[in-house]
Amino acid sequence: MAEIQKVSLLYIPVEDRLAFDVEDAEGAGTRLWLTQKLCRALVSALVPMLHKVAAPHLPPDARETAQSWEQAAAMAEFGKVPGVRVRPDGVSGLVQAVHISPPGDRMTLTFDFGAGGSRSVTLTLQALRQTLAVMYRLHVEAAWPLDLWPSWIADPTLEAASGTVN
Repeated sequence: MAEIQKVSLLYIPVEDRLAFDVEDAEGAGTRLWLTQKLCRALVSALVPMLHKVAAPHLPPDARETAQSWEQAAAMAEFGKVPGVRVRPDGVSGLVQAVHISPPGDRMTLTFDFGAGGSRSVTLTLQALRQTLAVMYRLHVEAAWPLDLWPSWIADPTLEAASGTVN
């Protein structure tokens, strides 16, 4: 199982899927395909985990505001770095399952794809928030349903639908 160092997310209209391009420490790229169904399940699992680790001591009516602040802080640190380049002969696969480590100050996501292949990425909470923001923008670009997204994730001032998290 390769440990991911950098990820790029893109919406590929002809596939109607997200391309989760990943790069390991040696620079090897892999394209992981995420279907709308898998993305919805992933977001449905990750958002409640953020609620548990971000300001759990606050009363429920203040949690949304705290989430908005945390999200804005994460996006303020979102930098522009070159995207992952996956070669045409590189490894690719349709993600069948994502395993999520228990939430804490970091979370590990392990993506299982065809023929026993998998890739793991460990994200800080800030990087997880950045990843979710990019996924949200790609959901908008794809015209996929937005009903599962919390209001604090959307920021109309954000630009560009694709992005790289490292």
